Amino acid sequence: MLKERKKFFKTNFLLMISLVMLLINLLLIVGLTSTNILTWREPPDSHRIVYIVFFYHVSGAWLAYFSFGVSLISHIMYLKNKRINWSLLGKNSIIVGVFFTTFALITGSLWYNSTSGSYGSNPGDYWQWGDGRQTMTLVLLMSYLAFLIFRSLIEDKEKKAKISAALGIVLFPTIPLSYLSGLIFSSLHPLISSPDLVDYGEPLKIFILLFNLIAITILFIYLVQKLYKLDMKTKKLNEIIQKRLMED
Repeated sequence: MLKERKKFFKTNFLLMISLVMLLINLLLIVGLTSTNILTWREPPDSHRIVYIVFFYHVSGAWLAYFSFGVSLISHIMYLKNKRINWSLLGKNSIIVGVFFTTFALITGSLWYNSTSGSYGSNPGDYWQWGDGRQTMTLVLLMSYLAFLIFRSLIEDKEKKAKISAALGIVLFPTIPLSYLSGLIFSSLHPLISSPDLVDYGEPLKIFILLFNLIAITILFIYLVQKLYKLDMKTKKLNEIIQKRLMED
């Protein structure tokens, strides 16, 4: 029993660190939000909880961009040295990136819907096609979802890795386009210069955001490691199945 516990803590050490950090940050945000330190200009009491979402929305968007960035580097490295581990890292980073892109879209919609009556013609709207960044982030999400689906349809391992690497590189421009679309196109996303935003230079807010980013980046490392171990187990299982089929 003791050995099992030690093994559990050892294999899930990064996850526990990340969750503890996220919990500490959540308590910090809740406590400071209740004292109006972290809120925008006198928001309604019913909206205060939504400001908590903002910090996780930013962290989710960061991890999505970071994941796809790791994927780009991994696919380039695969084309350079043909090591399958790089291809798997690229694929797994995209899986994590897709999850957090979805998370960022959902939390972003909730945050704007609850804090801005101008988000759409109806305060009940959660989506605005006229928002360049929101729309381009959806395009980004759909592109990488298509990547994962297409990759799963290819059976030959070498061919799968090569095509995945090429697609992973070709799709990457959707990342900077998603970010810059808020400046290039019409967007309801607030800019740093907006007078309605909190003072981004305030050390406390910067600390909370950075603390969240570190915690969620640790979570990224944990998830990628778990996905890689799953790949290895799947590989061994397939080898066993093939061996038995050959024996039969």
